[in-house]
Amino acid sequence: MPLLKRKAFEKSNVSEYLRDDDEVFHCEITDEIFKDYEEYCERIILVNSMVWTCEMTGKNNLTYAEALESEKAARRSLKDFPMELRIPILYLATKTKRSSFAEMSEDLFNYVRKRFFVGETVEACLEGDIWREAHVLSVTAQKQHPDSKSMLPASAYCYEVEQFDDDPAAAGQIGTAPYDRVRRRKGIYTRDKNRLFLKQFVAPGNVIGIKTSAIEKYNIAKVNFDQIFTGNPPDFPSSKKLIKTSMSPPSSSKMPMKPGSASKLIKSLKRPSPDKKGRQESMDKFIKKTDKTEVKPKTPMDPEARKSAQELADKMRRAEDQMRQRREEEKAKKKEKNARLMAYMKEWHKVKEDQELEDHKIIPKGTPVEVEGIPHKHFGDFLSVLEFVHNFSELLKVKDVFHNELDFETFRKSLTHKEHAWIFSELVQMLLTTIFSLQEDEAEEYNESNRIQESVEVVQPDSGVDTLRAIQLATKAGKWTQTYLGTALSKLPLDPTTVSEVLRLHLLSSGGAAGSRCAAWRLHQRGGYSSADDPALRLRTSRPAALRRLRARHLADLPLDDKFQILQCLMNQIMSYATVRDQVEEKLEEYKNLKHALRTLQINERKREPQLSAARIELKKESAQKKEELKLTGDKAKAADEELKEAIEKLKKDSDIKRAEYEKKLKEMQAQLFDHTTYVGTDRAFRRYWLTRRVAGLFVEAGAEPRGPCRNKPLPPPPAPRDDVMAYVTELFHSERDRERQKEQAGSDKENESGANSRGSSPKKPLANLNGLSQKLNGSDAVVQQCRDLLVCSAHIDTCYVHGKGDFRPQWWVYNTEEQIEALIESLNKRGLRESDLRQTLELDKANIVDYVKKCPLHLLSPTVTPHAPSTRPRKIQPSLYVAPDCSLSEALELSLRDHILELEEKIFHGCLGALKVKDREAWRGTIMLRGYDKQADYLSWGPGKQFRDDYHQPDGHLKLPTDIDQSELETIAENKYRDPGHWLETPKVNGVKTEPEEDSGAKPDVVRGLACALLQVAQSIHQKYLKRPLGLDEKERKDREARNKPMDLEALERWEVSLMESRSFASLVLHLLALDSSVSWAASVLHASCRVCRRRADPDNMLLCDGCNKGHHLYCLKPKLSKVPEGDWFCDQCKPKEKTPRKRRKLYTDEDAEDALDDSAAVALCAACGSGGRLAAECRACGARLHAECAAPRQRLSRRFLCDACQAPERDSEDSEYNTALVKLKTRKSRASEETSVQGSSKRGRKPKEHINGTSNRKSKSLTNGIHEERASKKRSREALERARLEPESLATLLRDAMKHKDSWPFHDPVTVEEVPDYFDVIDQPMDFNTIKTKVDEEDYETNEQMLNDVALIFTNCYTYNKDTHPVAKAGMRLEKYINKRCAELNLPSLPDTNIENEELDDEDAPRAKRPKLN
Repeated sequence: MPLLKRKAFEKSNVSEYLRDDDEVFHCEITDEIFKDYEEYCERIILVNSMVWTCEMTGKNNLTYAEALESEKAARRSLKDFPMELRIPILYLATKTKRSSFAEMSEDLFNYVRKRFFVGETVEACLEGDIWREAHVLSVTAQKQHPDSKSMLPASAYCYEVEQFDDDPAAAGQIGTAPYDRVRRRKGIYTRDKNRLFLKQFVAPGNVIGIKTSAIEKYNIAKVNFDQIFTGNPPDFPSSKKLIKTSMSPPSSSKMPMKPGSASKLIKSLKRPSPDKKGRQESMDKFIKKTDKTEVKPKTPMDPEARKSAQELADKMRRAEDQMRQRREEEKAKKKEKNARLMAYMKEWHKVKEDQELEDHKIIPKGTPVEVEGIPHKHFGDFLSVLEFVHNFSELLKVKDVFHNELDFETFRKSLTHKEHAWIFSELVQMLLTTIFSLQEDEAEEYNESNRIQESVEVVQPDSGVDTLRAIQLATKAGKWTQTYLGTALSKLPLDPTTVSEVLRLHLLSSGGAAGSRCAAWRLHQRGGYSSADDPALRLRTSRPAALRRLRARHLADLPLDDKFQILQCLMNQIMSYATVRDQVEEKLEEYKNLKHALRTLQINERKREPQLSAARIELKKESAQKKEELKLTGDKAKAADEELKEAIEKLKKDSDIKRAEYEKKLKEMQAQLFDHTTYVGTDRAFRRYWLTRRVAGLFVEAGAEPRGPCRNKPLPPPPAPRDDVMAYVTELFHSERDRERQKEQAGSDKENESGANSRGSSPKKPLANLNGLSQKLNGSDAVVQQCRDLLVCSAHIDTCYVHGKGDFRPQWWVYNTEEQIEALIESLNKRGLRESDLRQTLELDKANIVDYVKKCPLHLLSPTVTPHAPSTRPRKIQPSLYVAPDCSLSEALELSLRDHILELEEKIFHGCLGALKVKDREAWRGTIMLRGYDKQADYLSWGPGKQFRDDYHQPDGHLKLPTDIDQSELETIAENKYRDPGHWLETPKVNGVKTEPEEDSGAKPDVVRGLACALLQVAQSIHQKYLKRPLGLDEKERKDREARNKPMDLEALERWEVSLMESRSFASLVLHLLALDSSVSWAASVLHASCRVCRRRADPDNMLLCDGCNKGHHLYCLKPKLSKVPEGDWFCDQCKPKEKTPRKRRKLYTDEDAEDALDDSAAVALCAACGSGGRLAAECRACGARLHAECAAPRQRLSRRFLCDACQAPERDSEDSEYNTALVKLKTRKSRASEETSVQGSSKRGRKPKEHINGTSNRKSKSLTNGIHEERASKKRSREALERARLEPESLATLLRDAMKHKDSWPFHDPVTVEEVPDYFDVIDQPMDFNTIKTKVDEEDYETNEQMLNDVALIFTNCYTYNKDTHPVAKAGMRLEKYINKRCAELNLPSLPDTNIENEELDDEDAPRAKRPKLN
């Protein structure tokens, strides 16, 4: 209960006479109830006032709640107070002699904290540095003189302890431990806990004692000091108050007084002190006389003697005061000196800048790295490329390129040996392919992300004019490949011969302005990435010379510096994409989770040990309690001990299992974390330490980066190191104090000397010229060498290894043995800001690092190490670009390009796709084979309208004109405004004068120009119809231009020619060659054609291609055989144009005379062959005559296309007469015996009927007997004419709908287009289809049934005219026509007009009709 003003607080009592309806006020803090509101308010004010005191701790000036919380905290703290200390502390408390509780508590704490009592549980270290829990068995002390009663120090005691074993049944290890090998658990016994514990049992009084109840409870009266400790009980000091009380004079009644002593005592008490009244000083003994047992008569003292004695006493007092003051001053000085020393030591132990420390050790140097062909300044880039390829091997698809990973030696050779230059090209190809793939993925993502708000990319204002200009040029360069090669940059072919040009174009176009959606996507997904952040753009602005060299050289011919700059640029570009950023963030998150899991695992393991000990102690206590409660003895006690042993054994086994699991998990997690470690740390000299996953070893890099200025002066040499840190720091402190005093003294001497010199006239001589020293002072070389050995600053930029620049930076070393790692760890300073972190990292991962560095390929890093024999033979890879030993890379590329040009020309020539426009083709080829060129022409022209000439127009717009050229001709010369995308990377001008370009070891300009002209001649030799996209025209564009009468100029090919003639490297020429190769229609080549007759591709020299379908035919497979290729165009049988014969105009049968229909009922049906009646089964489709079945031809009697004999054998007298319905009418009205006359038919154009061919009638004389046959045919046609003249829209609509639903109507639904059938309108003059008929029906364009049926019949007529009878479309038309005739009969509609098409002229053998085939 908290105390109110240090007095007990009593709560107010609640009245017993409270009713349910009474209004009360509840104080929640004190849990009191008041009926009076004013009393409630007073209590609230009181509990919130700071007048309360904690009863347990004595803290005052608290509120009630604070005091209550303080009491609770004190009780919680007392729960952990060890039971073994309670009796010793209470026993020792009875031996104290203090009147103040604070003094008593402090005496006990100072005595107990450094001593350990019998039975107490402590932590002891008996072997090595392993501290284990134990309990004290006995205490022994050093031997002491028997008469000595002084208290021994705590260090004089030794303790016999028994350490707890993991096995409860087994006896623990017993041993004797000195004072410093025994300790209590941290926090188990503190000053606060000691005060709290004693405060519960103390009793107030003049001498603070222990309550009687506590003494009786713990049987303190029966406790002997030997039972809890050893020796005599301590003699605690008394309080000053008690000492003064004990020194006060006793009363006269209790002590007899000698004669004369009272007066002397009174005089001595009354004599004043020199400095303090009422205080007896020690000088009185010199002037007082000793009391005698016998009283002698006092003789009067001489005044002079009294005066001299008084003066002597005063003099001795003053001397004593001076001595005391001197001792106090010395004590204060010593205290101040110790304080300075402790402050210096505290400051010395702080972590500081490494270069400010004086106790450095020499760091052991590793093995210097000396890689053949790779200088130290590029070795870091070398390792970074290997590490990048290793870490992103899945993204880069390394195994698809190198069949394994890129190893150290392979990469080194690719950079330094021309024979392995193809490997470097493959590496750059791999990086470019990855970049193009990431660009495509990014484009797909931001095209799919429709929710991204479109924005325009804004370049930061601080980017500068150069950056804005670079972005504009990159944007233009990004369109170059599509404009001049007809292909996007990412789709260009990549191989060792083209990678240089593709890389150059990529670097020139990188950083172009992005679209609105792309810019917004980059802003969100790539961390605010913009075009100004592109690494290639920064490379162009900072190192344009690399790109200028790349225009004329191959990638592998560049200097090593340029190679690494380009590789770093490509790697940085890959790292900027969102996909790669996600992978890096996933790795970082994985690393973070692993560290958190490892920390959690270690914390749980640390908790497990105390839990195990507590569980073991608990089991022992339970077993002992059980035996005590059940009073087990004998066998039962042994059984209980066995159970305890089994339980502890089980507990130990479980602990061992958990320990093994912990160690296994710990090792796995540490290995996983080690796999993520690359940067280890930095030492005092700013050297960086690296662990690479591709090359084993701990690498040390002394980089060439600036490190700031040097110190003002070097550090003074430290004293010799000692094992005792305290003694070393003390000596260091004194040495610094001595240097400061010397510096002050030197300063004062310098002032005196300067004053003397100012008074004198002689000038001061320089110190360097004294004693014959002319260059350096004594010991300066040794100081510099010592600074270099310790890697500390020498205070001079020329000699400093840390801040200076020289051949010692950059430099690399490698540690590859366990001894080197241990020596490195030992040499690192724990107080250094950088070296402390480095040392901690190395110590934590020491085991993994040692195992890893043992795999270091030292024979590759140092030429002095003998390489070991490889265990496996390396796999030999076929190089993609072979460079002969006696040939340079540029020459190898030139030879490869010449082979490509000759091969392309040969394929074109032998494939009959074109021919060179030269006088002697073999001479032209031979010159190229001999590494020369002869164009066999005065000049070559190219470009739009062939306006550029190779003898006038030079690269970059330069003109090389003859001196005797006319002014008129000069005006006609066109200006070539084409500029290469890298033109703006020209050498800058200095003071208006262009600097001289560096010597170029790449391709020679005249050789490149000659091969460009050769390739130009090959391109111009190809026939235009064999060129397709990207440089030619596709079939649709070609036909569209032909239809619109547009010129067939190939603009893309003209642009290609312009850029070709501006090329300066072999890579650019190969890129143009491959673009041309992809534009040739190789399917039309004779070399790829197969014979249409024999179906074989053999013998291409005798292969003849059709100019219509491009199908091949062997000369000897044709009928008749051909002996040579015919001149001009040649067409196969399928494509040969049909020879047209003049068609005669015929009139379609039309009879509008309705009078003949009146005689239809009176007509008699007679056979046209025999003239008799009966059942007529066959009807001639030409003249309509009907015949008996036996009178018709056996093979045609049931045919729908039946012809009578008269129609099959027409007469050939006249060629002008046509069948006309008017002729039939005349014959029925005139005499039957009169001569027939020809009547001119209608002028309307129509198809020639089969019954009148060559203008003669097909009726024989016997068919006109009595006029019966003629009248019958005339009346039948009149009836059909009436049926066709009617319009039945419902029946026609039904017929059309059923026809369009038929399965064979698919070819006739829509009109035929030129794109589908190019030559259709060359054969068909009047096209027709069902949708057109349906439109005309809906618009009511038809007036009679005949008009619609004629259009339907026209569909089938066109079908039979264009297609063969065996063609699927013709077969479908026959089936559909039969179905429509059937539906016409069912719907009471007339049948379709005849659709059979035959030649106008038939030979005697009735040869089949010749239809025009399709041309494609």
